[in-house]
Amino acid sequence: MLKLALNKYAPAFAIAVLLNFAFATEARSEKANSTVDEFANLLLGTFDSSTQSIENSDYLDVTVRHCNVVMNNLPTDFASGRFLALRQSVSTSEDPYRVRILRVFEGEENNAVRTSAFAPKQGIDLSELCFKPEAERTVSFSDLSEERCTTTAVKADDAFVGGTTSEGCASNRMGAVRMTSEVKIDVNGMSTWDRGWDSQGNLAWGPSKGPYQFERVVAQDVRLAQMAAFFSGRFSNAEQVTADPQNYTPVEYEFCQIDFAGEPLRPNTRLMMAHQAVTTPARVIKRNRIYEFFRNEEGKIAVRTNPFDETNVPADLCQRSLEERRNLSSTILTQRDQCILTFDWNDAEQTFTGGTPKEGCSSNFQGAVKMTIEEVIKDGFIQPWERWFNAQGEQVAGSKVGPYIYKRK
Repeated sequence: MLKLALNKYAPAFAIAVLLNFAFATEARSEKANSTVDEFANLLLGTFDSSTQSIENSDYLDVTVRHCNVVMNNLPTDFASGRFLALRQSVSTSEDPYRVRILRVFEGEENNAVRTSAFAPKQGIDLSELCFKPEAERTVSFSDLSEERCTTTAVKADDAFVGGTTSEGCASNRMGAVRMTSEVKIDVNGMSTWDRGWDSQGNLAWGPSKGPYQFERVVAQDVRLAQMAAFFSGRFSNAEQVTADPQNYTPVEYEFCQIDFAGEPLRPNTRLMMAHQAVTTPARVIKRNRIYEFFRNEEGKIAVRTNPFDETNVPADLCQRSLEERRNLSSTILTQRDQCILTFDWNDAEQTFTGGTPKEGCSSNFQGAVKMTIEEVIKDGFIQPWERWFNAQGEQVAGSKVGPYIYKRK
């Protein structure tokens, strides 16, 4: 009876249902496309983990690039969504260790997107796609291997958060049988935590302490970032003092990265806070400077050590959070040091070598008229030879037997 009673309303009811369904489907489709585009657009550009790498040597400095590509010969099942090229490399290397084509498409729930990764087939080189003009970034679907792994991300506030589902994806890398991925991305950057697991559920590869943190950048000067990483941490010459207490005084350094609020300096400049403590028989002498790493007009790596207003900087700044250290006011700089050291990179030795200009820099320390510095820097190792000379060319201060050698503690 109910069925018969509804029959007279059926045509209008059915049309209304169909219209509502059509409008809802269209609205959902538009919303899905909007979400897909929003997520894909957040991926576009260049990211690096240099800040995290300087803070924690367990993490490599990695550069990730995404760019739009046009796909040819797409099967019907893969026609929807956006396609991007991914290029991932250790920042100091020209060669990428991962090249993929990503498909970003509609997720199964509201505000969700899925991302699938395709590797190029053997012999197909797509590593330079993102360095080409957009009109030349064309890829044939037939040049790609089968779909590797799919992740899902859901929009939450101003970010997309997600990763692999269930047990993750199959993997045969470094003894793993499966891999999991966690991802978060917003306008400032992204964090990714990729890990491989063996058949017993043990970590086979990937970081154990937390995700990689990538910041969105215009570009990166990898040598500036590398020099900052070489300096990062606590250093002392205790080993040298033990071997030769007659000629060397105990000195300790602490370096940590900083930035000035509202003044993005990268990739052209890197800043480090430097705390120095010299222990003499009479007292401990403390000296603080802001080290500035930059490129000079000739394109060489340059360093200057700037004094600053210490009354407006916490003495324990290097023990504070990175967020606090990157929110300093540039007004704390009282002057810019005119003595600039320049360095060359030695790829074979993995060192920076350089120092003051040949004629040295002016100085009035202990009756001197100039000072010279010769310096070698490598990861966790700083070797400066600082000497001061009077007007007659006689050395009046500094070591006369060789450089100080500081090693990371």
